[in-house]
Amino acid sequence: MQFPFHKYGLTFRLVEESDAQFILSLRTNKERARYLSATDDDLQKQTEWIKAYKQRENERKEYYVLFEDDNQQPLGVFRLYDITAESFTSGSWLIKPGCDEFVGLKSDLFVGFLAKEVLKLGDWFFDVRKNNKKVLRYHKMFAKVINEDELNVYFAMDRAAYEKKSSFLTSIIQPDIY
Repeated sequence: MQFPFHKYGLTFRLVEESDAQFILSLRTNKERARYLSATDDDLQKQTEWIKAYKQRENERKEYYVLFEDDNQQPLGVFRLYDITAESFTSGSWLIKPGCDEFVGLKSDLFVGFLAKEVLKLGDWFFDVRKNNKKVLRYHKMFAKVINEDELNVYFAMDRAAYEKKSSFLTSIIQPDIY
């Protein structure tokens, strides 16, 4: 796999230890991270987590991706994990405050591109916190609800659903930024 990718007007690259402070700033931002599991505000712990993640990346079990603008300013992150021959899970998706909604759509479009077109992964699973109403509405347009509990709604997307989503997102993102 050849990182970085320049796609949809953004640059996508694998997370490095030097990204720990940026990731920590997202994960400890009360507004941005309110729908994720809590993270200690400890740079050393975040750096150690990334070191352990890099081993999982080397084993092709997980990918933690940072995306940035043309000025190499980091905008956000997402992860692909629980990777098997049949499926994968996406999550830990965060975007820094002040980004427009198109950054979110472009990064979501790239998640699918990376997983389906580059890595050739199977069914796509993810969960969304029930209180995250805006994101729930968005995902219900494409993915199938397969379960829920007190905290989360669980989704799945097969190839056909991914293609529908990809086609829709591509139609609303300006073609000149590819």
